Amino acid sequence: MLVLTFRIAEYSYALKAMLVAEVVPPAIYKELPRSPEYVKGIFNYRGTITPVVDLSMLATDEPCKPMMSTRVIILDLADLDSSEERGEKFLGLLAENITETINIIDSDFESSGLEIPDAPWLGKVARVEGNMLQLIEPGKLLSDELRIVLFPKEDAAQVDG
Repeated sequence: MLVLTFRIAEYSYALKAMLVAEVVPPAIYKELPRSPEYVKGIFNYRGTITPVVDLSMLATDEPCKPMMSTRVIILDLADLDSSEERGEKFLGLLAENITETINIIDSDFESSGLEIPDAPWLGKVARVEGNMLQLIEPGKLLSDELRIVLFPKEDAAQVDG
């Protein structure tokens, strides 16, 4: 399996490359008042308003550092939710040290042995060159409540007022 690697604090993480639509430089974000601190804001990604989650803030309560290798990983929500149309809605993940993709045999990933209720998005772990690499499960990053806030369903009927 091809994975895109990045870091949160001093630890290595990965996303399945097939879930990544694009990796782009950080942008200027419009903040969303009263949203969780790990929601960096929204920006215009190829004509689509796209929310961005700061993975470092989500995991450690410390924001991503502004480094040359800090990037936004763009995910197409159609890859995470079969009810979504491809190319309609995106999610950006801000992360540090996004520098490479690597191939890892699927069977090299194994359960961490832990299930953390506040971090259901933490997936299986593999040993790579003496380091631990943990998969991120992007479909579990957003709670149902936050998903509704960031991606509201548009009303089918227009209401005249």
